[in-house]
Amino acid sequence: MKLYHNQRQYSRSKVLIGATLSTRDGDSFGVEVVDLSMGGLFVHTDKKLEDGEHCQVSMLLGHAQHELPILADAVVVRTIRDGVALRFESIQLESIASMQHVIIDHTDDPDQAELEFSSHGGWIFSPK
Repeated sequence: MKLYHNQRQYSRSKVLIGATLSTRDGDSFGVEVVDLSMGGLFVHTDKKLEDGEHCQVSMLLGHAQHELPILADAVVVRTIRDGVALRFESIQLESIASMQHVIIDHTDDPDQAELEFSSHGGWIFSPK
C-alpha cells in the first residue's frame, strides 16, 4: 500500500456535488465531487486515469432547471481505488465566485477559507 504525504495548501470542504469529467480523448463520464478546495478536488469514480492526465470538470450547482455549471481544467495527481484527486489548472472566470461560495459554505473553518481567498487576490488557483 502506497502512502501519500499530505501536500495540501488550502482548506478542504466536504461536499456532494454531481459533476462530469471529460478527458482530452473525448471520454466523458459522471463523477461525484466529495472534497473541494482552492487548489483542486477529489471525485468518486470507478474510472482509472493516469497521473498527469489533463481533463475538464463541470460541476453542476442548483436545481434541475436552474443549474449553474462550474467549469475548470484540471490535471490528475493521484488515482486510488474509489476515486481521483485533481489539481486545478484553470477555472472559468464566471465560475470563480460560485466555487468560492461552495468552499466557504462547506468548510470546517470559514474564516481560514476567507483568508486563503483574500491572500490569493480572490483567485482559486495560483497562475504559473
